[in-house]
Amino acid sequence: MNTFLRIAGLGAAVLLIATVALGMGLGMGTRHGRGMGGMGGSGGMMGPPPSLGENPLPATEAVVARGRALYDANCAVCHGPQGRGDGPGAATLNPRPPDLRGPSAAWSDGQLAAQIRNGRGAMPPFREALDEEGTWSVVRYLRRLQGQ
Repeated sequence: MNTFLRIAGLGAAVLLIATVALGMGLGMGTRHGRGMGGMGGSGGMMGPPPSLGENPLPATEAVVARGRALYDANCAVCHGPQGRGDGPGAATLNPRPPDLRGPSAAWSDGQLAAQIRNGRGAMPPFREALDEEGTWSVVRYLRRLQGQ
């Protein structure tokens, strides 16, 4: 009987720890212990990330063109060609990618750059795929998509 109580107590302790961890957003299988929230989409808004500062690149046609090429190569598969969150890879993601013309349009350039570099929710980090200049070029292109 004593062994049974020890095993039952241990099981209850494990269950309690797992329940607390899940309640705090530390669920297993999620990236960075932050659950599956993202910039928007069906997962809900988490708010903007910390800023990486001001965009050092001018909004020239050459910078925007480079940003578009990088966006098409790295982002359009999920966010779609017009940034609507309707790319071919979007259907498999939870949460779905947000419309980049939505709430994130109010974010600073530095907040968008942080999102791209560090990833969030279902979005992976792109700091290995894009150098800093490439990241800022994509931000300039996003501003063009957003009509800014």
